[in-house]
Amino acid sequence: MRRFLLFSLVVLVALVVGAYALAGSPRQGMTAFALVDPNCNPANPSQCGPPRLVDGHTRGFIEVSVGQLGLGDYCLTPAPGVDVVNTAAVASEEAFYSYVIGFPVVRYPLAGANCRGNQLEVKTFIDNPPGLSNQIGFTVIVP
Repeated sequence: MRRFLLFSLVVLVALVVGAYALAGSPRQGMTAFALVDPNCNPANPSQCGPPRLVDGHTRGFIEVSVGQLGLGDYCLTPAPGVDVVNTAAVASEEAFYSYVIGFPVVRYPLAGANCRGNQLEVKTFIDNPPGLSNQIGFTVIVP
């Protein structure tokens, strides 16, 4: 019976250590995600407002603002502990908050950023005619 208990204890410790090792280091920062509403309906452009984060689908970001280029250029401010500089963020169009079909892209600039250095820049494009658009809602995930 003692051998069984000792064996069980060793297995339990091994499982706990293995789970911690696979979980990653806490120094990596926390995962963040956001749903961004461009807040601009082309049917009523006079009522367009600033872009906004959708609370129920956002964690780890505290603000979204328009970048220096304006139309379709977004700067997301991360919460403390979220690393948007040394990660590989992913963005995708969100259909319900979009008024046209397009695509968002995350921008890691080599020079001349349109957002502050601690912000994540996302641009939203349409293809016909090609260009930036403020009519595309998107989600973004930062691992």
